[in-house]
Order: sequence, then C-alpha cells, then structure tokens
Amino acid sequence: MTEAEAVHIHCPDCGLAIPITLQTKGMTSQAGVLQLVLEPDLTDAWAHTWTHEM
Repeated sequence: MTEAEAVHIHCPDCGLAIPITLQTKGMTSQAGVLQLVLEPDLTDAWAHTWTHEM
C-alpha cells in the first residue's frame, strides 16, 4: 500500500536512535475504530546490532 512515517528505536547498548520505515499493509474500520496493519523494515536495526558484535 503506502509508506508511513519513520519511527525510531533506541539501541540499548549505545543509545543511538535508529530509524525504522513502516509500510502500511492494510486498514479496517469497525464501530468507529480504525485498525492499521504496519510492517517494519528492520534492515538498519539488524545492521546496527552487527556493529556491536565485532
């Protein structure tokens, strides 16, 4: 579908804020409640964890 805003997670080892892009995969609305299905792209988070393993 469409791309949503990026969110950030913080590395527990060094405190760096790592951007995570979210893809909107679906939307539903029932009884006045909007539900979004988001899929994160964790490529940068995994790459960052490898820097701590070396």
